[in-house]
Amino acid sequence: MTPASLIAFARDCRAMAATEFALLLPLLLVLFFGVVEGSDALTKSRRVTLAANTLADLAAQETELLESAADSLFVGVEEIIDVDGATMDIRLVSVIFDDTDGDGTPDNPVVHWSYDNGGGEPYAAGAVYNNLPNPALLDVDTSVVVAEINYPYTSSLTHYFISSVTFDRIATRWPRRSLRVQLCSTPGNCTN
Repeated sequence: MTPASLIAFARDCRAMAATEFALLLPLLLVLFFGVVEGSDALTKSRRVTLAANTLADLAAQETELLESAADSLFVGVEEIIDVDGATMDIRLVSVIFDDTDGDGTPDNPVVHWSYDNGGGEPYAAGAVYNNLPNPALLDVDTSVVVAEINYPYTSSLTHYFISSVTFDRIATRWPRRSLRVQLCSTPGNCTN
């Protein structure tokens, strides 16, 4: 090879753009899918938060909540989140203060009643409830309705590479029309 042909080869820029593109393509794809997946995860996280707040708010508007009405609320929560067949845990809990020593001051937040989207009782009545964000929300005569949602988010695009992320949300509301919302299996057959 002559020195002139080496200089001509070094000055040839025809394939430089293709080479730079080939080097940057993996980085651009990672950025693209990262933005898409990040925005989808953020949207699901916001929907879970909205659903927990909506569930607590709607349940707190009742004086007596039928289990069938709670089941309908759970279906609505799934519609808000748009679960796409994913299984998630949804719980409604009424929390009261227990005055175990009878001195008129609250001792522990305890479960008044609880109900989940499987039709079960996730917390036994009278059990100490430790998930209350702020126990100062309660006094001896009142209660608070707590909505808990546990949603395992799995990416639709990159679920082969990224494991699922679980969104846990808790929302609380004071009952609006009574001191305690009662859970009823049938009308008139309610908690105390």
